[in-house]
Amino acid sequence: MALSDLFEQITGAITHHSNQQQHTGFDPTDLLGQIEGLFGQHAEKTGQEFNPNNRGNYGNIRPASEDRYGDPADQEVGNRRFGNVRPASQDPYGDPADQ
Repeated sequence: MALSDLFEQITGAITHHSNQQQHTGFDPTDLLGQIEGLFGQHAEKTGQEFNPNNRGNYGNIRPASEDRYGDPADQEVGNRRFGNVRPASQDPYGDPADQ
């Protein structure tokens, strides 16, 4: 298994956990940065390839299901959407997936 694949599995598990702990305010950003640094050091020492930013055209973009803040469409109060969130189709900057 390549280091990048192992890194993806570990960061995916952490991101999934942060989604489950969203109500506590858990933010995995620093932890994920430290883990990425450890993987980079190991790759450098062992001569392995490790490129965590090689995740497509937009860098470290994850699916909405892994968003630590959750999917706004799932956060409804009664029959109203949470806050002032509009669908991606109404985003004035467009949908990054379409660019």
